[in-house]
Amino acid sequence: MFESILNALLKGEITLEEAEKKILETFYERTDELMLDLERERRQGFPEVVFASGKTIEHIILAVEKFLEKKGIAFVSHLDEEKKKVVKDRFREYEIKEAGRLLVVKKGNFPERLDGTVGVITAGTSDVPFAEETSLILEELGVTVRKVYDAGVAGIHRSFYALKQVKDADLLVVFAGMEGILPSLVASLTDLPVIAVPTPIGYGHGGEGTGALTTMLQTCVPGLLVVNIGNTVGATAAAVRILRRIGSARR
Repeated sequence: MFESILNALLKGEITLEEAEKKILETFYERTDELMLDLERERRQGFPEVVFASGKTIEHIILAVEKFLEKKGIAFVSHLDEEKKKVVKDRFREYEIKEAGRLLVVKKGNFPERLDGTVGVITAGTSDVPFAEETSLILEELGVTVRKVYDAGVAGIHRSFYALKQVKDADLLVVFAGMEGILPSLVASLTDLPVIAVPTPIGYGHGGEGTGALTTMLQTCVPGLLVVNIGNTVGATAAAVRILRRIGSARR
């Protein structure tokens, strides 16, 4: 990773201070208000995803430009429709993929491809935009994704059908709003790791995902992993960490 920098230092082409600066710049790209973590996947196995909420459109565009320049691909989450439109227009010459509030802008594939299979299950159709965010990131990293949507417990035969479709996956990510029981049901019927994602789908008391989150946190099924409401990126990052360890064991 640092071979060219160290060779230049040994040959006297750059000073020690210049070498230090170049090594640090390998890890991050700094502006007055941004410090982009360019090599996060080397440390954590999962790339930085630009969190658009609260950022100006100028910050978002600058971040995408830097990731395209350095990595060839940029992931941006929590985009509202107005910002999404601006980003898509600004980078229209690149390949753009979209799912829910997520955009992937790229001029090439992610440099390191990840082997593995993840089953993605939703309780209802309303949960699909959240599941699609997770699926898109996983697919861009090279993961095989098996999707089974609208498999909630209102028709429990659908839940059993979903399990059959993903029985050969390495792990499962299960999305549910309303009362949020589906991840617990799934985790009770399989030995696969299950990551539960409560979605802000519901109404009245416990709506906006709080009921689903409470149910998942209070599960009586040992080992169910739960992320925050709508935290598709966090669920995906957890899935990738698990897949990487599985991959290491297989090798």
